[in-house]
Amino acid sequence: MTDEIPNRQRADPTFEHKRHGERKQDSGRDDREEWVWVLDYLPYGRETDNRPVYQKKPLIHALGDNKLILMELIPIEDKIPPAHLKTHIGGRDEEYVERVKSRISYDELSNGAKLELPLVLEDYVTANESRFIEFFSKAAPLSMRQNSLELLPGVGKKLMQDVLDASKKGPFEGFADLKERVPALHNPEKQIVQRIIEEMKGGQKYYVFAAAPSRALTQPREEGGGDRTGNRNYGGGRDSRHGGGDRSGSRDSNRDGRSSNYGGGRSSGYSNRRD
Repeated sequence: MTDEIPNRQRADPTFEHKRHGERKQDSGRDDREEWVWVLDYLPYGRETDNRPVYQKKPLIHALGDNKLILMELIPIEDKIPPAHLKTHIGGRDEEYVERVKSRISYDELSNGAKLELPLVLEDYVTANESRFIEFFSKAAPLSMRQNSLELLPGVGKKLMQDVLDASKKGPFEGFADLKERVPALHNPEKQIVQRIIEEMKGGQKYYVFAAAPSRALTQPREEGGGDRTGNRNYGGGRDSRHGGGDRSGSRDSNRDGRSSNYGGGRSSGYSNRRD
């Protein structure tokens, strides 16, 4: 029930692509994540936990494969998952994970998890190439003055126009085709990874790849949290069952946008905006 990645070449692409549905608003209900990527195993819990060692319990910091939600998990006793492992959660007879503890913010990740995160995301983006390449092929406008391409680090007006001009000749077939037709775009995969991490940190006006952190997650806290987002999302997609209380999909988070998701679920419209 696990899928290890030899030499960290690429992720396992075998997960479904479903349309968004109604999401539960109850913050106590898990967010439907069925697979996660292990970012770090913490034998004595969080690094900030000042309790005596005998009171500390092991934790796993992980990334949801569906909506790119950061999570804290309770491991099965005496089971130590390696970093960069993709494993199933939320069912019976799991190999490493006993249950989901809570959703966490980027700042709550361990130092090891923060180092592992971009490596896992690189494999995630590569494995889901067709989904992410659609972001460049469609290049949706965010406003009268800004295109979604400009959210990527290093993409300005000129490079944006180069991509738009190339896309008019037909959709891009993959990252190799994109880089061949737009030579100035040297490493779109890493630019996407950088943008995903920026969105995970919060404070963005638009969230196009990852679920927006809720206000609860960006405030000092002990446990838990929720999220309210729900529009254009190229990185994480289907309705989630396991993720520790995400509220992704609630319409009140973007009252002037329409829903769309290219990561793991499709709907149509513009970017998820946080004013």
